[in-house]
Amino acid sequence: MKHRLASWLRSLAIIAGVTLLLDFSITAFIPSAYLEDLRSMHSPDDVNYRTGVPWHHELKPDLRTQRYWGPIGYPFASDKLGFRTGACAGSDPRREHDNTVFVVGDSFTEGIAVPFEESFAGLLACAYREHGMVVRNLGTLGYSPTIYHRKIDESVRRLGFAPREIIVFLDMSDVHNDAVDFTDLGNTIVAQAPTAGRKVKEFLKRNFMSASLASKLWLTAWRHYLMPPVSTLADWTSDPAAFERWGRAGLAANERNLQKIVDQCGAWKCRMTLVVYPWPPQILQGDKESLQVRHWRAWSAARDVRFVNAFPPFFTLPPKEAVARYFIDGDVHFTAAGNRLLFDAVWPSLRPAN
Repeated sequence: MKHRLASWLRSLAIIAGVTLLLDFSITAFIPSAYLEDLRSMHSPDDVNYRTGVPWHHELKPDLRTQRYWGPIGYPFASDKLGFRTGACAGSDPRREHDNTVFVVGDSFTEGIAVPFEESFAGLLACAYREHGMVVRNLGTLGYSPTIYHRKIDESVRRLGFAPREIIVFLDMSDVHNDAVDFTDLGNTIVAQAPTAGRKVKEFLKRNFMSASLASKLWLTAWRHYLMPPVSTLADWTSDPAAFERWGRAGLAANERNLQKIVDQCGAWKCRMTLVVYPWPPQILQGDKESLQVRHWRAWSAARDVRFVNAFPPFFTLPPKEAVARYFIDGDVHFTAAGNRLLFDAVWPSLRPAN
């Protein structure tokens, strides 16, 4: 009996080993674009982003590619200076002096999962162009206020002039990013080292198609049984325990870093605008007057920063209908309709007088 069991286990181990070897070998020859929707979506990849810069990471210049966010494919391009670009975007620094608007933010502002022209940054670019102004989109996946002010400085250096306006789209996740994910060492920004478990998971998903597929199937199967999105990064606004663990420290760090942008704008005599918008949990909880709104409204008023509260339009439909219409299924990022709604909410406050 023991001999038969040992023989069975040995055969099973051989089959498993051969299967994993074949999986690893096949995965190595599959173009990364075809596996992008099976891998982790929330970290900068080495195809579209480069690291090693003092502000941690940035878009690679001169990209012309088909990006994927989960199963959603969309065209993506960056210009020679590393800004996401498209119709209406700035393209000639020699003609942009004194009329440039910086749009600053994270993956929402970069325009995840939609063409540039359907992102709120792209819509702003076309709207500002009608008034003789140019938009440069500094938004980048994974950014937060600890990076924003550094990216602004670097963009001024690359363009050779300061902006006329800076519009910061402050995300719900920025509090966690500044409290937990990034550390400012003075000369460089470093990210918190991932746990051993996360390293193992990412290695498996990166090198074994079966692991990537299993992860994708698990998320697909379970996300409909959980309150979307499957994320706790906005909990600081509604969960007192999360606020004490990292929310309070993150808000303070956000304030310090955004004050640096206020100071930058003061030195350049530009105008700063701060925009806040909700995630699905706030909509489902009916949290229209969120801590995100109350805190930053007061902060902006004390510093003569123009404040735009983009929460209200997302609460006009029934909560589940609003989430289904304005956000990617099982995700916190906007659909094209969500991007359009945010643009419509902010443009009346931003429209130049001329």
